[in-house]
Amino acid sequence: MVKRSLVPFLIVVFLLSVFSSRGLGRTEADTHFQRGISHINNSQYQEAIREFNQALAIDSKYVDAYCGMGIAYLNQKKYKEAIETLEKAVALDPDKAIAYYLLGMAYEETMNYGAAVSTWTKFLTLSPEGKRADRVRRHLKRLEDLKE
Repeated sequence: MVKRSLVPFLIVVFLLSVFSSRGLGRTEADTHFQRGISHINNSQYQEAIREFNQALAIDSKYVDAYCGMGIAYLNQKKYKEAIETLEKAVALDPDKAIAYYLLGMAYEETMNYGAAVSTWTKFLTLSPEGKRADRVRRHLKRLEDLKE
């Protein structure tokens, strides 16, 4: 399950991955995306979703906006919406590791453990090292322990 203490971590990880890949404030879509992240940081999830939707209206393939929206839905415990949104992100960019990470969290929350395992396995093939990979391995071990 996604713990409250993981939410700030998810946001920081997401922001680092986005800013390292896109740069800051390059387009109008980026401006809406950044506003969405600001709203998430202030626990204003509906406003964040509105900003991410505006970014997507400008650039329908803005994968980071889908990931941001997924985080907003995860924070609201709207797991079905998070899954739908994050599945769009991985469909648009099958190499976006953070999208698989977040999608695995959403699947775990809905007790769809098989999907969580396969999603996190994909995440590990894309990002096998680091703190997120270590966290995913702990989640996978816990899910294996549940089977026993």
